[in-house]
Amino acid sequence: MEGDDILEVLATPSPKDSPQSRDLRQKAHRLISATSGTNITILPETLLELLTQIIKPLFSSTKHAALTSTGRKNLVPAAPAIGNRFNYPLTDDERKPWKTSFTAPLLHYIITTYSSILPSDQRKQTVEAHFHLLIPPILNMIDDGSSSTKVTGCRLLHLLCELLVGIESDMLRKTGLGDVFFDALKVNFMLLPTLTPEDESLEVLTQLYPAFLGTVDARYRNQETTSISKGEGKKEVWGQVPGSKEFTGRQERLKLLLRHGVLASLSHLSSGQSFSSSTSIPLTIFLVSQIPSIVEKMGIDSVRYLREILPMLRAGLMDPFALISRELIGQILRVLDAVLQICEVRVRELWWPEILRGLVGCWVNCVDEVVDKEGKGSADVREIQVKLKEVTMRLSLVVGTERWLAAKERLLSEGDELGVLFESS
Repeated sequence: MEGDDILEVLATPSPKDSPQSRDLRQKAHRLISATSGTNITILPETLLELLTQIIKPLFSSTKHAALTSTGRKNLVPAAPAIGNRFNYPLTDDERKPWKTSFTAPLLHYIITTYSSILPSDQRKQTVEAHFHLLIPPILNMIDDGSSSTKVTGCRLLHLLCELLVGIESDMLRKTGLGDVFFDALKVNFMLLPTLTPEDESLEVLTQLYPAFLGTVDARYRNQETTSISKGEGKKEVWGQVPGSKEFTGRQERLKLLLRHGVLASLSHLSSGQSFSSSTSIPLTIFLVSQIPSIVEKMGIDSVRYLREILPMLRAGLMDPFALISRELIGQILRVLDAVLQICEVRVRELWWPEILRGLVGCWVNCVDEVVDKEGKGSADVREIQVKLKEVTMRLSLVVGTERWLAAKERLLSEGDELGVLFESS
């Protein structure tokens, strides 16, 4: 958020403002106005004043059990999650003075403004010095009962994590707060229909998954060194080492997101393995769209989940009613692209017939769909057919010539409609 935008927000009072909020709003406006157009060197001091004099008072009455009074990880075992999380009614906004129209925009302004501080070494120093002041507001927003507030908290966390990655800061690791954020995010994985309205669920999850992946990137940066033998000497290698504590921790977080986030949610939404009977097609499309990025980050470790992912996707491709949502088919094919790239060896050894069944089944459904009584075709279905041919071609390269030709010959003998699907493979 630019300086002019935040000044406009701060200059617009709300009838719901308490006397404290009104005073803090005016004070924040004065602080930012005094900085506007002046030397950039005073900006760190202004941001610190905004955090200590405006943001901190707003959240002072909202304590979080996972944090100490200084905004650091609480090493004392916390009370059980349910009792701790619901000490106060979720709708009791009187106990949450930070629920103002300017709190979130001001936090957004502060986080984005760090990138304006030059040189870069000063930027890192300033962010790390202010870090403990940013954590309580974001964490309280993520834990709030309001879906719109959760969304804001996830967006701010994602923004903060991008900043930490950009300045190469390890604050989430050093402070242990990465674990706190992972715990706060994962309890929202199952905010799904029918208990949660579809629009609210989609609103939260579309911000939660990027925030979780952003936290993984910021917490598990490539920062380890190890010595490997090379000839008679040793060579230092920089980066996360498979089998190391950091590498294992990163993979465990990604597995959590895939298994207990995406796959558990898809299972909850769908009846059996049929996407067409999903409680929410928009949510199903979104969840499937998250699989490629998770698989790519996990790398070869994702092969252990092929037994859960591929039968589900094969059933989705073969379901004739799935063509009602062309976007869903497109997302499934994106997942297969990622699997063929990352898990090539395992696909060649075991899973290629499952993928081929899905591609063939979807092609037959498309043929039935595009040809109506007048012989006219559907443009969007033809786009799916183009993508099906591309994925089939990639699969043929993974499988190998001999086995592929045998499978191709057998399938072509059963129906002429498959000829176009295999013409390039």
